[in-house]
Amino acid sequence: MKVTKETSRVVLDALQVHGKLSVQEVTTLIDVSEATARRLFVKLEDRGLVVRTFGGIRPVESNSSHYSFKDSSRHMIKEKNAIGEEAAREVADDDQVFLDSGTTVLAMARTLARRIKAGEIRGLRVVTNSLIIAEQLSELCKVIFVGGEIRAERRDACGFLADELMKKLHVKKAFLGCDACSFENGLMTTDERTARMNQIVMNNAASIYILADAQKIGAVSFVSYGTLEKVHAFVVDDSIDDEKRSRLATLVPRLIIAR
Repeated sequence: MKVTKETSRVVLDALQVHGKLSVQEVTTLIDVSEATARRLFVKLEDRGLVVRTFGGIRPVESNSSHYSFKDSSRHMIKEKNAIGEEAAREVADDDQVFLDSGTTVLAMARTLARRIKAGEIRGLRVVTNSLIIAEQLSELCKVIFVGGEIRAERRDACGFLADELMKKLHVKKAFLGCDACSFENGLMTTDERTARMNQIVMNNAASIYILADAQKIGAVSFVSYGTLEKVHAFVVDDSIDDEKRSRLATLVPRLIIAR
């Protein structure tokens, strides 16, 4: 059977009912081959409608307790690029910096790569737990990868081994993202292992920069990892409303608006 809009809708409706579907379940449901079912999964994921898993698919989560790098990378692209451009200007020759594994910090890393290639930054040393950032920058500057358990959904490393290595490293500047910035609960993320890594980094960095798009300001996620009192600079895009902008400006020494 050829996959049509109608058969795609059948799959999506079944997914909402069951919470997950395997390749075998979909082949039976719409009478297609496994190869066709897998191609359908790719198309649906590219449209942001599902998330592929090992041997199947699950719905895209709408709550704050789940994080997918691929899902996140599709949102607020313009804003993240603007934030990344602005944050990269804070990096100077011979800096030692930590870059976390979020999509906004990845946008910053891409700008850093261009600046290094243009000869605008020299002697940079990067510490990161991001698989993608390590790959993109390793040929351009010294990169220390904080290894441990690989998380495919976050494209990073975490866990005991990563934490223990990070405790031994001290950087001049740390650039961290967040899944939410609550005025009451501080900087927040979706899981405790990311929170633990960020806490260690904040303790070992001379200056802490937070990169977050405006939609995250005033939001709440699963677990807090730090207070705004420890932040030296906060970079946010210019779609932040006036009330949140004014409130945030009173809580951090530097509020950088990316345009």
